Amino acid sequence: MPHCNEKTKACFAGKSILLTGASGGLGSSLAKHLASCQVDTLILSGRKKEALDKVAKECQSLSATTSIHIITCDLADKESVRKLGEEALALCGTVDMLINNGGVSSRSDFLDTQLEVDERVMQINFFSGAALAKALVPNMVENRSGKVIWISSVQGLLGIPSRTSYAASKFAVQGYCEGLRAEMASSGVTIHVASPGYIRTGLSLAALTGDGKPHGQMDDTTASGADPNEVAATTLDSVAKGKADFVLAASFSSQVAIWLRLLFPSLLQKLLVKRFDKAKAVKEKND
Repeated sequence: MPHCNEKTKACFAGKSILLTGASGGLGSSLAKHLASCQVDTLILSGRKKEALDKVAKECQSLSATTSIHIITCDLADKESVRKLGEEALALCGTVDMLINNGGVSSRSDFLDTQLEVDERVMQINFFSGAALAKALVPNMVENRSGKVIWISSVQGLLGIPSRTSYAASKFAVQGYCEGLRAEMASSGVTIHVASPGYIRTGLSLAALTGDGKPHGQMDDTTASGADPNEVAATTLDSVAKGKADFVLAASFSSQVAIWLRLLFPSLLQKLLVKRFDKAKAVKEKND
């Protein structure tokens, strides 16, 4: 059962919040934790209405006072994203917090990846969030209060082989939010980026391969990843504490790699080459 500590509840209670990618995985966990924090209005967005209905029902059981709305949206469709922003504003007048959680991963080597896959991953993971921020942040600035919370990834800090599309989109999130945070510093609007490691969700199942088809496999690293409920709680607690850019649920090797990138980039590069060569050898053997 999700539980909000007092500091986190004080941060989110009474707020109107738009959450993308709310139909499953980390998104549904975030939704339930937000409901337990007694938010005023919770707008749940995702592609699958049936799944959103289920999450909404679970959220309502946690907070009878929270007004919960569902808006279906395909983040890969620019027009759908535009309508989401408009409908969210129409419902709330002002959305106090935007949580860009919806996303897609990728699983393919660069030489096997069509440009359309790069573009699709970038649209879903970056451009959709940027469009929603442009739609909602101006009102936050007028009210001198608001938050943009973007779920990035450790792979937005560290580019690994066979994830070029995904890493590019998450690196874009990091750079965009770093610049935006500086611009918003005196506006009352705060920008937060959470960079989790592997989470036990269906992300790898839906990941795009080089030709755009679903990966359709549960990777070992994903299957053994962190509990999405724990990641959701830690994310909201970190935002409530005022943390702007934070890593969570990252393995020891991931944490070491992040530091190597800063301190010993040539060593990290050798390790990444070794990782790629090993994966390539395994693939060729299986083929």
